[in-house]
Amino acid sequence: MLVTAAVVCVLFMLVAGALVYGNTRRTITAADYVEHTQEVLTSLRVAAQMTDRVESSAHLYLITADAGRLDQARTSVNALDSTAAHLNALISDNDQENGNAAQLASCSAELTRIINAFSPASALPEGPIQRCQQTIAMMTEQERRLLAERTTSSQRISIVSLTTDFLFVGISVLALITLFGFLLRSAELSQRTDKRILETNRDLEKSIQLLKDQAIESEMLTTSRDELQLCVNLQEVYKSAAASFSRLLPQTSGALCMLNNSHNMLETVSSWGEEIALEDCHSTESCCGLRSGQPRWREPAVSEIHCTHFGQRKPEFYVCAPVIAHGDTLGLLYIQCKDAADMESLKPRVLAKRQLLQLTGMAVASMKLRIKLENQSIRDPLTNLFNRHFMEIALERELLRATRKKSVLGVFMLDVDHFKAFNDTHGHAFGDAVLKLVAEVCQKAIRNEDFACRYGGEEFTIILPDVTPETAAMRAECIRRGIDELRAFEGKQFYGEVTVSIGVALYPEDGTTAEVLLRKADQALYRAKQQGRNQVMLAADSIFAG
Repeated sequence: MLVTAAVVCVLFMLVAGALVYGNTRRTITAADYVEHTQEVLTSLRVAAQMTDRVESSAHLYLITADAGRLDQARTSVNALDSTAAHLNALISDNDQENGNAAQLASCSAELTRIINAFSPASALPEGPIQRCQQTIAMMTEQERRLLAERTTSSQRISIVSLTTDFLFVGISVLALITLFGFLLRSAELSQRTDKRILETNRDLEKSIQLLKDQAIESEMLTTSRDELQLCVNLQEVYKSAAASFSRLLPQTSGALCMLNNSHNMLETVSSWGEEIALEDCHSTESCCGLRSGQPRWREPAVSEIHCTHFGQRKPEFYVCAPVIAHGDTLGLLYIQCKDAADMESLKPRVLAKRQLLQLTGMAVASMKLRIKLENQSIRDPLTNLFNRHFMEIALERELLRATRKKSVLGVFMLDVDHFKAFNDTHGHAFGDAVLKLVAEVCQKAIRNEDFACRYGGEEFTIILPDVTPETAAMRAECIRRGIDELRAFEGKQFYGEVTVSIGVALYPEDGTTAEVLLRKADQALYRAKQQGRNQVMLAADSIFAG
C-alpha cells in the first residue's frame, strides 16, 4: 500500500507538475507573442512619425530653402529606412505581412533616393509618402487585429491554467495529504505566473494609452500646422497659436509674448486659460528663460529663482520658453500651472509642446517676412509712400468702385517747385530729406482711405475716393499750405523754402479712365507751374492759392 501510494503520489505529482509546467509555458509564450506584436506596432508608429517628419521637413524646405530642414528630412528618411528593415526582420515569420513589409521597404528606398537628391526646385514627393503611409496604415490594422487575437488567447490560457491548478489542489487536499507540499509549491508558481501576466497586461495598457496620447498629440499638431498656414496676418497667427496651446495643454494658462521693434521689450499678443500673473509688457532681461536661451521650468525645490515679469503675485509653477526661428529669438511662450500635479501632467507632452512652439516660431517668422516683402513690393523705400505700380492698380480699382457707387474720385499730381536746382545746389542727400518731409505732410493731410504715392522723382500722386469737388480742392490747398510752411534746414543753416504745385482732376467730370485723369491732373500741374508755382490748379482752370 505504501509503495502503491508512493508510486501514485509520484505519478500524480509528475502529472500535476507536467500540467502546471505546460500551462506556464503556454502563458509565457502567449505573453511573448503579445509583446512581439506590441513591438511591431511601436515600430510602425515610428515609421509613421518618420514619414510625417519627412513630409513636413521637405515641405518647410521648399518654403524656406533652409538647409537644416533638408537635413532633418534626410535624417528622418534614413530612420524610416532603418525602421522598415527592422519591421521586415520582426515579421519575417508572418506570411501575410511579408508583402506589406517588402512594399514599405520599396517605397522607403524610393523616398530615400528622392530626398537625397532633393533641391529647392524639386516637387514634394507626395506619391511615395502616400504609399508609405497607406502601407503603414494597412500593416498597423493587421497587427492590431493580431494583437486582439493574441490578447484573447493569452487570457484564455491564463483561465485554463488557473482552473487546472486549483482543481489539482482540491483533489490533492481531498485524496492525498502527502501531495500538499507539492501542490502548495505549484500554487506559489501559479501566483508568480499570474503576477507576471498582470504586470504584462498593465504594461500593455500603459503602452496602448501612450500610443493613444501620441496619436492625439500628432492630430493636434497637424491641425495646428494647418490652421497656422491659413493665417493671413500676425494677429491671426498669435490667436491660432494660443488656441493650439490651449488644446494641447488644457490644464494650464499661458500667453504668447513677442519682441517689439526695438527688441528690448516683450508685449503680450495672445493668451489662453484663466487669468495669468504675467505683466502685459516687460523687458527681455526680466525673463530667465530668455536670458538662458532655453526653456526654463520653475517649481519649488527645483528652482527657487523667479522671473521678474510678474505683478505683485508670483506663481509657483510656470515654464518660460523662447520662441526661436532661423536662429533668431522672436518672443516668449509663458505657461502657468495651478499646482504640482498640473506641472507633472505637462511633462509628458514636452515634445509636442516643443514641436508646436517650433511651428509657431516658423509661422511668425514667415508672416513677418511675407509682410516685409509685400511692403517692399508696394512701397517706395525713400518716402514709404505707395509706389507707382501700386498707384496704377489702386486707381483702376477705385475708378471701378466710383463707377458702381456713382461717386466723385479725386486725383492730385504734386511736384516740388525748383527741386532740380535745389537738389543740384545742396546735394542729393539733402534733396532726399526734403522729399521725406513732403511725404510726411501728404500722409498727415489725407484720410485713412486715401492713397499717397510717389509717382517718380519729385512728383507725387494722391488718390481721394468718394469726395466732393469742394472737399478735393480744400484738401489740395491744405497740403499746399502744409508744405509751404516747411523750412529746409541742415543743422542751423537755412537752405530755403519748400513749395509745391498741385494739379487736381476729378472723376467723372474730367475723365473716366485712369490715363485721362492722370493726364488732366498733369496738365493742371503744368499750368500751375506756368502761372507762378506754389498753387493748386483744377483741371477746370480754377486757381485756389498762390
